[in-house]
Amino acid sequence: MEVPVEKNKEYIVQIIDNGFEGEGIAKIENFTIFVQGGIKGEKVKILILKVLSSHAFAKIIEILEESDKRQISDCESFKKCGGCNLRHVKYQETLEMKKNAVQNLVNKTLKNKIEVENVVGMENPFFYRNKAIYPIRKRQIR
Repeated sequence: MEVPVEKNKEYIVQIIDNGFEGEGIAKIENFTIFVQGGIKGEKVKILILKVLSSHAFAKIIEILEESDKRQISDCESFKKCGGCNLRHVKYQETLEMKKNAVQNLVNKTLKNKIEVENVVGMENPFFYRNKAIYPIRKRQIR
């Protein structure tokens, strides 16, 4: 299969789904592109960052048609720190996205399909972290 996209080129795509970590999923000629910060239902202009033989990665340059599920993040650092990769999505929708991610994983592995129950949300979904990354290096002490 010939890869229909090129690194450092811009394309206009429709976000057709969201992936396991909340990234948007788009297709060009049936070729999968993972789009940072994309929300299902949006039409966006993207820049291709990395191309592999089976898929590509991109970032949004411009949102042409915004999802009603998008919100302005309450955190200035969320894009840089990586601890809350869904801060731009309304909370109720993040619960639905998480449920769908689990449902898809369960359906891939089980012969007898089951229905995943709704995700139980928090009353106050702020001031917590679900991921922490600490860079460490080995250093000799003299």
